[in-house]
Amino acid sequence: MNSPAFTIVCDTHGHEQYLREAIDSVVGQTDTDWELIVVDNGRSDEVARIVDTYADDQRIRLLRTEYEGMAAAVNTAITHATGEIYTVVHGNHKLLPDFCAHTYAALQAAPEADVIAVDAYRFDDHGAIVTPSYRREGGVEVEPGVDHRITLEEFVNGSVIYYSAAIRARAWHKGEGYPADLPVVEEFVLSARMMTAGCDIRVLPELLAACRLVDDPAKFAVYEDNMQRALTDLAAATGDPAVRAAVDHKLRETRFHQAMGRARKALSESDTHTARTQVRLALQQRRALRPAVVYAALTIAPGSLRLAQQLKRRLRG
Repeated sequence: MNSPAFTIVCDTHGHEQYLREAIDSVVGQTDTDWELIVVDNGRSDEVARIVDTYADDQRIRLLRTEYEGMAAAVNTAITHATGEIYTVVHGNHKLLPDFCAHTYAALQAAPEADVIAVDAYRFDDHGAIVTPSYRREGGVEVEPGVDHRITLEEFVNGSVIYYSAAIRARAWHKGEGYPADLPVVEEFVLSARMMTAGCDIRVLPELLAACRLVDDPAKFAVYEDNMQRALTDLAAATGDPAVRAAVDHKLRETRFHQAMGRARKALSESDTHTARTQVRLALQQRRALRPAVVYAALTIAPGSLRLAQQLKRRLRG
């Protein structure tokens, strides 16, 4: 049996209700030269039951593992891969029908390229598109085109890479797979490591994937903390002053928004002391008029801000 072009890995932990949609998005690819490894990450009977309904398709395999996190599940699945191009899709996301065909064609046209990333849209449980595209939401206004090799500086400055990319096996291994100690930012770290190792990453500016919109404040808090760790590690791994400057700017922006978010939460709970402390921390990262005004108000007349917050809540109600 010949090896397929693509090995697609689908991690499933907590995604049972959406898994069939994810698998169907792979089965519906216009390029059929793929294998799908579904990782039952946590040994869910429902996952096994769903995958069993696809038993007639020999391209689909089930790998059952104890739960050790998403990164461990994906990395374990990759050790069973037989394809030369790797793609990851979470069990609550999906690929659009031309993902394999179009990314494969781009890789064939540019043998020197290691990764072909794509754009994606976010959707809700009703299937409606709810935000701008992934890259537009990340701040990319003008696409450089698939012939442009993304630099590490561009990547740090906001040229976000969607995780469901077509990644040559050689690049995945240079990037050392997903980091197990930095959940929620695994894809960022892998992309950064591949670039640091000299891999050629490009973006095909087409909507070829889709991710489900999930509102999870706890997960976002983990993202903020781990993104700072990932950026700090990246700065240590590169000697490029432009990249280090970009990392420093990104860290300051991340810490600024994190502190302001904590200040808003504290103010909503009438904790003016914490709110004042967090706004002061935000101002240390970036001088901005609005936080300065808020800090002054918290220092001089904290009661007025509490009243304003209460009024906003009533109006929203």
